[in-house]
Parts: sequence; C-alpha cells; structure tokens
Amino acid sequence: MRKGPPSQCVDQSEVKYFQFPGELLMRMLKMLILPLVVSSLMSGLAALDAKCSSRLGLITVSYYLWTTFVAVVVGIVMVSIIHPGGAAQKEDSEDSGKPIMSSADALLDLIR
Repeated sequence: MRKGPPSQCVDQSEVKYFQFPGELLMRMLKMLILPLVVSSLMSGLAALDAKCSSRLGLITVSYYLWTTFVAVVVGIVMVSIIHPGGAAQKEDSEDSGKPIMSSADALLDLIR
C-alpha cells in the first residue's frame, strides 16, 4: 500500500484560474511604475534652481529622444533579421483547429 497524499493532476484551465490573481497583481504593479518615476523626477527638479533645472531638463529630453531613436532602429533591424512569428504563421496555416474558448476565459480576459 502506498502512504502519503494522493497524486493529483491539475487541469490547464485550473492553472489559468490560479495564475489570474498573480497576473492582475503584476499588471497593477507595472501600472504604478511610471507615475512613481515621473513624480520622483518632478520633485527632484522642483528642488533645483531654475537655470540648473532647465539645463538638466534639456539634457534629459535629448537623452530620452536619442535612446528612443536607437531602440527603434535596433528593433527594426532585429525584426528584419529574425522574422519573429514566421514559424507560428506556418503552423497556423497548416493546422486549422483553433483553441476552444470558454465563457470563463472570456470573463477573465474582460477583467484583464
């Protein structure tokens, strides 16, 4: 005889239901990041004098624009080299079966 807890098999839908609260928490934390960063930058700039803050603001905006431009160029180059999603498109064209969505999945997507 076997002693110990019985082995349990967890269904994929049960895993989705258990991970839903954690996913909501992570999304809420991600939404808090930008306002916290912006408010800390604003309070830091408010403590400086006008001449220093204008120069620092100009440097910050130019740095932001430059890094955004570099990120866009790197992203375009990487997409043209790697072709992400190409294999998934081939699989979708070969396999016509789509996953079945339940009403609970639709409700969880609506809450997300």
